[in-house]
Amino acid sequence: MQRAKSARLRLAEKPAKTLNEPQRHPIAVAPAPEPALAPALVTARIEGRDGERVRLTIGGRSVLAAVDPSVHPTVVAGAEARGERLLAERDEDGAWTVVGALRTQPTPGVDVAETYTIEADRVILRGRQDITLTTEAAGLVVRALGEVETYAERILSRAEGVHKIVGRMLRLN
Repeated sequence: MQRAKSARLRLAEKPAKTLNEPQRHPIAVAPAPEPALAPALVTARIEGRDGERVRLTIGGRSVLAAVDPSVHPTVVAGAEARGERLLAERDEDGAWTVVGALRTQPTPGVDVAETYTIEADRVILRGRQDITLTTEAAGLVVRALGEVETYAERILSRAEGVHKIVGRMLRLN
C-alpha cells in the first residue's frame, strides 16, 4: 500500500507534458475498512451449564459465557427449562456475557393467561389497602384494617388436629 501511495505522489509531482494534458494532483485514498466485527448483542440458545457459566449456541458456534450479576439465576434456569433465548453481549476481548433473557411465556401479574403456576418456598403478597382473591362465585379479601372476609355459597374449614376459633365474640346467624 505504501508503494502505491508513493507512486501516486510521484505522478503528481511530474509537470504536464502538453497544455491539454491535465495536471495530476495527489489523490486522497480512504484507508481500507477494518474487518467487520460480529454484533455485540445477540440472541443465543442454552446448551447447558458449566459451573457458574453457561454454554450457549450463537450462530451455530458453541461458546462459554459468564452470567452478568444483574441477571437472576432463576431467569437463566427458566429460559433453559422453556427453551427461551438469552441475550448475550460480547466485549472487546471477545468474551461473552449473558445480560438477559427474551420472555416468550406470559408473566403473572403482567399478562392474562389460562393458568399460572407459582412455585416457591414462600410467596409474599403485599397490599397497602387490601388483597383480594376472587373467582366467579367466591372470594377472599384481606383488609389493612385487620379484617378478613370470605364469601361463597359454601365455606369449608377443616383441621387434622385441633380446629381453634378464637375471638372476643363469635356471632352465628
